[in-house]
Amino acid sequence: MDRPVKDRFCSFCGTAFEPPLVYPRTCPSPTCGVPIWANPIPVCVLLVPLREGERLGVLVHRRGIERRAGFLALPGGFLEDHETWQEGAARELHEEVGLRVDPEALRPSWFASTAPRPDRVLLFCEAPAVEVAALPRFTPDVEAPERGAVWGPEGLDPLMAFPLHMEAVRRWFEAKGVRGVHGYRQV
Repeated sequence: MDRPVKDRFCSFCGTAFEPPLVYPRTCPSPTCGVPIWANPIPVCVLLVPLREGERLGVLVHRRGIERRAGFLALPGGFLEDHETWQEGAARELHEEVGLRVDPEALRPSWFASTAPRPDRVLLFCEAPAVEVAALPRFTPDVEAPERGAVWGPEGLDPLMAFPLHMEAVRRWFEAKGVRGVHGYRQV
C-alpha cells in the first residue's frame, strides 16, 4: 500500500500541488501562491537527576508504544504550538512519569538533530535533582508502562530506544563524573 503524501493540497486554498512533490512548494493557483515548507519538529527531552544517598542517576521510562516499544527512553515528546520548550518538557514529564516540575526551573543541556533525516530537533534540558524517595507514585499506562533509574552509562546502549537519548545520558554522566554499570531498576 502506498503511503499517503503530506501536503498534497494547499492548506490555504485547496489547490492540488503538481508533481514532483518536493519542498518548498508554492501553490500553483495564481490567486494564492502561498509557499509551503517542511519545517523540523521540535521535541523536548528531559534529563532528571535522581539522588539516592550518595548515588546520582537519571530518570528513564520504558516505552510502551512504537517506535522502539520495550526500550528505555528519557521522558519527552513533541512541543505543542502554544507552549514554550520549558512548558512542553514539563507537560511531557508529568504525562509520561507522573513527576511535576516548574518549567522555569528547566535549563538547556544539549540540542541535536535526528539522523539520517534531520526532521526532528531534540531540545535536551535538565531538571532539578529529585530524591528517589520523594518521587510521586507512578501509574503505568500504554505509553509508559514502567518508570526507572539508571546509575551509570556502561552497558546501557542496547537498552536505550534512541541513540540521541543515549548520547545525552552519556554526556550527562560524563559531566557529573559518574562511571559504572547502569544498574537499571524501577523507581
